[in-house]
Amino acid sequence: MPLRRLETPVKPAAFDHVRVASWDEAIAALADDALVLAGGQSLMPLLNARAVRPARLVDITGIPGVIRKRGGVLRIDATVRQAALERSRIVAAGWPLLAQAVRHVGHPATRSRGTVGGSAAHGDPRAELICALAALDARFELASGRTARGPLTLAPGDLLVAIEVPPLPEGARTAFLEHARTSGDFAEAGVAVVLAPGHAAIAVLGAGRATAAESALRDGAAAEAVAELAAGLIEGDHRRALVAELTRRALAEVKR
Repeated sequence: MPLRRLETPVKPAAFDHVRVASWDEAIAALADDALVLAGGQSLMPLLNARAVRPARLVDITGIPGVIRKRGGVLRIDATVRQAALERSRIVAAGWPLLAQAVRHVGHPATRSRGTVGGSAAHGDPRAELICALAALDARFELASGRTARGPLTLAPGDLLVAIEVPPLPEGARTAFLEHARTSGDFAEAGVAVVLAPGHAAIAVLGAGRATAAESALRDGAAAEAVAELAAGLIEGDHRRALVAELTRRALAEVKR
């Protein structure tokens, strides 16, 4: 069989690599044509395909990351590995939705490299952690001193430093469910649910918070009606049906 030359580049274009040991060093190294390397699980495929061509790569893997509870609030440094989040007793005890969601992220090998902040900064709405953080009303602390909520958009030269998650309401139960063709693949559908007396939060993978479904749930609507409202955020009959079924199952799980 004759060999065919690949026309699509599969290795990164040349760039300067700057490894930093603190957030101050990282900010000083950033420029408009620079990108940040945290775990690299999202960035490296883009670099290899030359979908992005930064002149400089600012490597923050040397900045330590810690998970801690302060004043009832969970604080996750941006450089915390996803595997550390998965193993954290603090997270499992107080914010189980994050532990439930991170188990679905890639494979153990990718979770050992990927960072929580990298996933949030990359901003792929199909990411499990972004869905879970949305349901938990997480706040994003930026190096500029600004605090952001909801889908994170970084301005040129800004950095995500940490993520803060408020305490769950008393009596809260959580569930995260998704459907993927094979384990570790991008999910076709997923939902995150937080339910407590007087409180309801539902986030749909790829679509964000399902506010109409949340209001219906707080008002005592049946699970079937709530599920249909959540599924209404999604295009395509197949994926809508998946979201509706996953929402019904998640609601059954938190109501046990």
